Amino acid sequence: MELQERIERLESRESIRTLVADYSMAVDDRDVDAIGTLFAENGIFGHADGSAVMHGRQAIVDFYNGRLGDMGPTYHYPHSHKITFTDANTAEGIVLAHAELSQEGKTYYTGLRYYDKYQQQDSKWIFEERLLKFLFFMPMEELVRDGLTQTNRKRFPGQGELPTDLPEMQESWIKFLAED
Repeated sequence: MELQERIERLESRESIRTLVADYSMAVDDRDVDAIGTLFAENGIFGHADGSAVMHGRQAIVDFYNGRLGDMGPTYHYPHSHKITFTDANTAEGIVLAHAELSQEGKTYYTGLRYYDKYQQQDSKWIFEERLLKFLFFMPMEELVRDGLTQTNRKRFPGQGELPTDLPEMQESWIKFLAED
């Protein structure tokens, strides 16, 4: 890889990291218009298990207008971020993250991974696809008490206990347990 191409990759990598930070801040600041600008016109956002998936920028904006209206303050913070380039204008990423959310008079805490696909349009990186997998999503007091020891750790407000995506649904986890 030539020096110029390596520099462009580094700049793209930093732009993608900024995209992820911009997303977190836009959600927390309730800047739904900004959220829309972060997705491709035909972008996809949703849960990787297929339970809630929005297709297209307008559907994503409509989802956030409804979803965020049910919540009080939130705080999303990305941690580690793995980025793999497909070519000069497309990449995939996995973002390990946490979020604190307030809803129904409770503080919820979630550990999740975002499985992203990025594309560069007009020298700007945007989300082509952003899918979520959850390790847990539950009221903070439940997590502190014994949350990670429970099987169904997704507790979306008003939906009861649901199976979690991570790590139990990961192929490596299933293989690891089978070898015991």
